[in-house]
Amino acid sequence: MSERRETLFETLEPPRGGLAGLRTRIERAEHRSVRRRRLSLLAGTAAAALLVGWGAFLAGRPAPELPPEFDLARMSLGQLPRPVEPLTVPENARGEIAVQRVPLAGDDVVFYLVGSTRARDAVE
Repeated sequence: MSERRETLFETLEPPRGGLAGLRTRIERAEHRSVRRRRLSLLAGTAAAALLVGWGAFLAGRPAPELPPEFDLARMSLGQLPRPVEPLTVPENARGEIAVQRVPLAGDDVVFYLVGSTRARDAVE
């Protein structure tokens, strides 16, 4: 505190444009923030509507049916043999689907690399 001031308070310069100019700038800033909030609300609502519409579109599509030899209820009742591997490919799709088991350190988790030659499968 080597500096000594002669007055206790500093004298401030008046705002640019006076008090009326300051009030005008404050009102403009308030209007800009209201516009930003409205735009962000509109963008959020549009994004939510787009997600709901996309979900409804996807929900309307029927799920792909499994072949009868993969009926889990019949497997649990012992009417069908259980698959040897956790992932099996139906006989009719073996020319279109390629599956490779990814080697891991343990057998607790099994990963497969699956590829398809059909374009529809790549999208789904």
